Amino acid sequence: MTDPRLTAQRLLGAIDWQSEVHGYCACPGTGLHTTRAGKRDCQVHVDGAPTIYCLHASCAGIVAQTNKQLRRELGHAEWELRLPDGRTIRSGDVLRHDGQILPREVVAAKAPDKRAKEQLVMLAEVAKRMAPQIAAKFHWPFEAILADSPLQVAQRDPEDQFRVWLSIWPPTVTVWIGDVFSSGKPEHAAHFRPVPEWREIGPTANYTCGSSFKPGSYRRSNDNINGHRFLVVESDILNRDQVGAVFRFLHQRLQVTCRAIVDTAGKSLHGWFDAPASKANEAKLKALLTALGCDPKLFTFSQPVRLPGAYRDGKLQRLIWKRP
Repeated sequence: MTDPRLTAQRLLGAIDWQSEVHGYCACPGTGLHTTRAGKRDCQVHVDGAPTIYCLHASCAGIVAQTNKQLRRELGHAEWELRLPDGRTIRSGDVLRHDGQILPREVVAAKAPDKRAKEQLVMLAEVAKRMAPQIAAKFHWPFEAILADSPLQVAQRDPEDQFRVWLSIWPPTVTVWIGDVFSSGKPEHAAHFRPVPEWREIGPTANYTCGSSFKPGSYRRSNDNINGHRFLVVESDILNRDQVGAVFRFLHQRLQVTCRAIVDTAGKSLHGWFDAPASKANEAKLKALLTALGCDPKLFTFSQPVRLPGAYRDGKLQRLIWKRP
């Protein structure tokens, strides 16, 4: 019976195994790295959908090719490994971050597309295992975010901040701005306006959301979303100094464009990112972000989020980072 670790070592060389199914290895694209590689920047996982994962972006092409080869060689191989506590993990099972084994039958039963679901589960487990490396390598505390903003926006007056934020939207789209319950009735149509109208009116309420809507809408729902969308990322678990690492990881490593970052005048920051173009990439990104401690509630594109330039209990909801 195939030992998946031997297959991984044949492709990657020496591996520092941290468990029976995952360990640190040399990246197959090390020569392409544009920054210094750390000993724990690249990991290989042979459980679930076998995966090589590197924190660097420049090697993505070679890593993807090697992943295909690893999965091709292990995809049809049946194997079993004995864990130190006597349990057995089989090919296709996932050893979760908490030590539990997710059987392959459970993964297959959760969705008709077994391979896609398995990859989502595996991606989430990889993210949990690599969270300490991501936090260290992409460390971006609050004060550094302020200082690094390509446009210095945090000290501008509220209406100017609001109008700078509006510039992330195409000028022809309809944006919702209101309070949480400013939706659902015909009289709420005034909260759905084209960008130029909002530019003249200014910030009139505390909330907006990361999607444009059909002209004439009065209900903030996914059915009325029309075209432009942003993925707004927030964490109730990570503090303002910690969540910046997730933002930087998305922007630099995964190359998901960050458009703006908003200080909610509470405990959290909101990162505004371009929404993935495909449903498959969207599902992968959401699984990864949830595993890193981000709030999945905000992944609903009609979910209310804090509006920069408005006030929350007397404190300004600030735009603190803005792409030119």
